[in-house]
Amino acid sequence: MRSVAEITIDPAELGFWVLRGLPEMVTAEEAAGAVRHYVERKRSGLAEVLQVAAREGAVVVRAEGEFPEETLREFRDLLDAGRVMRVAGEIDVPPEEFAIDAGELPEEAFDETETLRSHVRYFPHPVCEWFEVSAGELVLTDRQVLFEPQWQITREEDAGPSGEHRIPLADVQRFWRGEWWDVPCLMLQTAGRTYRYGWSAGRGEPESVFDVDEWLEHLRSILGREQ
Repeated sequence: MRSVAEITIDPAELGFWVLRGLPEMVTAEEAAGAVRHYVERKRSGLAEVLQVAAREGAVVVRAEGEFPEETLREFRDLLDAGRVMRVAGEIDVPPEEFAIDAGELPEEAFDETETLRSHVRYFPHPVCEWFEVSAGELVLTDRQVLFEPQWQITREEDAGPSGEHRIPLADVQRFWRGEWWDVPCLMLQTAGRTYRYGWSAGRGEPESVFDVDEWLEHLRSILGREQ
């Protein structure tokens, strides 16, 4: 028996890794487009059975079929389900309470060029316990290095709302090849701390495999210095 289920998401609940911009600077329509693009890039089969649209200042994700709740559960997992989502129809709240006055969206908000994206594990430096290891995607743009955690046991106090790292390239003082035990790692040093990202536990798509030397080469090219 076919049925329909949907969830409604406030754009402010979506992370940078989905929006490619600051949540407070994104309209509902732009957020819906970003969600569609994210699912298509991450899991094209799932994207084909989801309907994503903007409604009353929020993003509505709809699934139809025999098990639509399972489809939406898969979608929530893909979005790193730590954020709070509300199921449509459970509560009756005036739409104006969810209105977002984004104002004029600066052109530079989405004006970043992505250079590399790799699956990695993050190992806190200088000391790392097993429960502090997290996994996610490391992204290099022409402005910053961004770590987007997909799972983690503990979150660092100085990390972003979803445990992400945003490292402006202007803040990078040194970068080099290091390791954690026998795992090759990329080391990024800023004035306040040193970040350590290493090979992921499993291998995914070839284009997402973490190559430390490739990252070092691109950092040298962008920053214009040898390390």
